[in-house]
Amino acid sequence: MSSPKCPVLLCDGGYYGTLAATRALGANGVPVLVADPNILASTLWSRHVTSRFRCPPTADTERFVNWARIVGQRYNQPVIYPTSDDVSLVLALHRSELERDFRFYQPDLDTFLNLLDKSKLAQVVRAAGLDMPETWSPGNLHQAEEVIRDQRGHLLIKPRTQSLLNTHSKGTIVLGGREESVRTYTEFHRRNVLTPQLAARFPDWTLPIVQRYHPEAVDKVHSIAGFIDRGGQNMAVRAAEKVLQLPSRLGTGLCFQSAEVDVELVLKLKRLLQRIGYFGVFEAEFIRVSGRSLLIDINGRLYNQLAFDVARGLPLATLFYEGALGNDATVAAATAAAANADGSGPKGFCNRSRLAVMLGLRRLLGTMPKREVERWKEWYEADLDSVIDAVADSRDPWPERCDLMLQIHSYLRHPRAFLRNTGYYQPKSHGAE
Repeated sequence: MSSPKCPVLLCDGGYYGTLAATRALGANGVPVLVADPNILASTLWSRHVTSRFRCPPTADTERFVNWARIVGQRYNQPVIYPTSDDVSLVLALHRSELERDFRFYQPDLDTFLNLLDKSKLAQVVRAAGLDMPETWSPGNLHQAEEVIRDQRGHLLIKPRTQSLLNTHSKGTIVLGGREESVRTYTEFHRRNVLTPQLAARFPDWTLPIVQRYHPEAVDKVHSIAGFIDRGGQNMAVRAAEKVLQLPSRLGTGLCFQSAEVDVELVLKLKRLLQRIGYFGVFEAEFIRVSGRSLLIDINGRLYNQLAFDVARGLPLATLFYEGALGNDATVAAATAAAANADGSGPKGFCNRSRLAVMLGLRRLLGTMPKREVERWKEWYEADLDSVIDAVADSRDPWPERCDLMLQIHSYLRHPRAFLRNTGYYQPKSHGAE
């Protein structure tokens, strides 16, 4: 009789990456413990969950860490893996405490700071030979005002980090050279606040950065996602295009479709990850501008469309799980095998229910032409087997039901944000957070 498998703890039960990893690990007989502050978080109710927990919010860091340690002790050192920027940073900051109670497959704090601090990311990206949009990191409000006044064209005001940020805002688009854009920066700075402990430790993070905004980001974002092992030699990836996001100008991916892997771009990305010492699951986002591929973000954690890449032959959850158990040879071999596989499989990924609501409302409100609505309906209805759904699974129905309830709750609680996603409501500033 085989010995019981080591459990794994995954937080952020409302995230699609968490759900994908839970289903993959649970199907392989791994006991999965899932936690979230919201009892309706979709993954909590998956049939693959062994135990569910209502945990403190990650922003309440001391309570969260104390809670996690109790769980780790109860389950005799389970595996833990980052599921969001918040969890990534908390695990890295409190690694010395948590390592007594958990098994990790995650690099150290210095490595994560290169990814989570967008100012540092801009520096290491260029040093590795990759391109990135022009980025300015003001040291004070006066310097920020100078940058905005001196530049022309569209600019993006964005948090220096989204980790432990009260709004989790992606940013606001403004026009350079305008006085109201300077005021927008000041207002953005006032509204987007880090937790007090993080602000005290990293005071530079409290000021937003300014970045050149390229409209190309609206129509198509190129994603290279995958896994790199601890030695940094074996890496397996899949490519996709984010073809629809909400909000449309600066938002979270709703629809993805498969894409060809750009080998040269992958080699540069690998060089970057090796340079900073990163290993594990990742997703890198690029936009194409005048023949150049500009990196706009890297996620060193589970990500939104993880299920899409699992279905295309990347056993991402198994790889980080085996890595945390110290089975490096197994991980290296499996990563190399996934890299040599053809990557065929489903052609698209989306949340059909969320997309259907958005299309119906955009048509009703007149913010999307009927022809465009029909095109998107054909896209996800053409071949159900060729599009992976973010939550729907007939063998595991409750996550989809919970996700629908949370969608409705969000629409009712934040109607302006909901209308903004439909394109009906536009805020007074030059962009949308």
